[in-house]
Amino acid sequence: MSTDREAVVWTRLRGQPKRMGRLYVTDQECRFTYDDDYLQLSQPGLGLVYAPEFYGSSTISRQRREPFDLFPPIQSLIPPRQRDNFQRNLALKYLQLKQDRKFTQTDIASFDTDWEILMISGHGGIGHLDVFADDETAEHWYGHALPHELKEISDDLSFSLKQFMTWFEEDIDVFIRTVGPTPSVGGAIPKLLLSIPESGWDGRIGLPTRKKTPGVVDIVLKFEQTTRYPGIIELEMLALEMHREAGFEVPRYWPCFFKGMPAIAIERFDRDHNNTPLCSETLYSILASGIRLNNHYDYRYDLIAQAIDLSPVEFVSDTIEAKKYLFKRLLMAMLTGNGDLHLENLSVTCCNGVKAFSKIYDPAPMRAYAQHDMLSVMPFGEYGEMPDGYEETITLKDAVMRFAKSCGLTKTETADIIEQLILKTQDFSARVSELKTVPDENKRRLIEKTQAVRKKLQQQW
Repeated sequence: MSTDREAVVWTRLRGQPKRMGRLYVTDQECRFTYDDDYLQLSQPGLGLVYAPEFYGSSTISRQRREPFDLFPPIQSLIPPRQRDNFQRNLALKYLQLKQDRKFTQTDIASFDTDWEILMISGHGGIGHLDVFADDETAEHWYGHALPHELKEISDDLSFSLKQFMTWFEEDIDVFIRTVGPTPSVGGAIPKLLLSIPESGWDGRIGLPTRKKTPGVVDIVLKFEQTTRYPGIIELEMLALEMHREAGFEVPRYWPCFFKGMPAIAIERFDRDHNNTPLCSETLYSILASGIRLNNHYDYRYDLIAQAIDLSPVEFVSDTIEAKKYLFKRLLMAMLTGNGDLHLENLSVTCCNGVKAFSKIYDPAPMRAYAQHDMLSVMPFGEYGEMPDGYEETITLKDAVMRFAKSCGLTKTETADIIEQLILKTQDFSARVSELKTVPDENKRRLIEKTQAVRKKLQQQW
């Protein structure tokens, strides 16, 4: 049966809604064509690889193949087909109730369902792309938003999780039946897009902005799934502070409770001070637009550095600084126990024509949890491997040096960076020990693993 489909892509770059172009999907491929009017604006487009300056009015075509049925920047707007993904489960419940039907296991993992989810949740998300079924829906969504209102969180709050999806469609009754009077949080670390006072968290929340809204800042609200990741909010806050102290650009954040659940409100990196979207794209989306990737960790850090230098598409403006940043990010991740620095946790934003890595996000020290206890989710410097001509596997010392070289760093620069980051993180173990909500077992694991990394790095200099 044919799956030919059509949608429109809009954006609110520079503050005003504008249609970018039209999307077509057939059984074999997806296609996108920029509107002539949009091309005259000289704005960023569908993605850094699919930029208007490369394609103009010519139709862009891409064969459908796993894991991408759509262009990667658009595919990223659909929650992945994971049973424990909170956002996908909420969207599925919404669709089930709205359509008064049950989804089979086949339905849940089908492209038809992905498309339905895209039509209701493909706008207002992270980044600058908004996908709609048609122009009428887009114009209504942009033009008929309720006046922004901040409300106190309370048991009888009319706006909570049950109204979250009304950011996409105004159908509150469905939400009352879907979620009930209190949030039901499950699955992978749940996140909601909300807004709070610009001055910071004070217990009032509102829907995300759709236009310039003075006095309000858009945030990602992340909940702690205590049974699976106890203390993760405290750990993430510590990691954010460690990165800030090490010189990285970190968004503002506020610890909080949402109806009794520990949470953290983090200022969105993809919005400016006027609540206007910035052109943002993950490395996964950028790289998958040019090469075949099977998942968001199907790559090597060394190849990222190589791509920064050799890619025919410029996705960072300052290649030297970008490669140095990449080296420092991986080193900092190892020193703070974050083995989960994958391609979706590295993004590029474009602000005032300058493309650079975004502010830090999702730096949680996941090695505190046994199920995520790994040094690095992606290979670097052939660590643990035995290249041709070697009689022993590559040690951490050698791997760090090899990766630094691929990032264009001299031995002196490498030594200086390592010395600096070791110094900046010297009290990490002590600060982990002081955390209140992280179980002792998890603290011991994290301290043991990061101390081992520090020892190996200090031995080599």
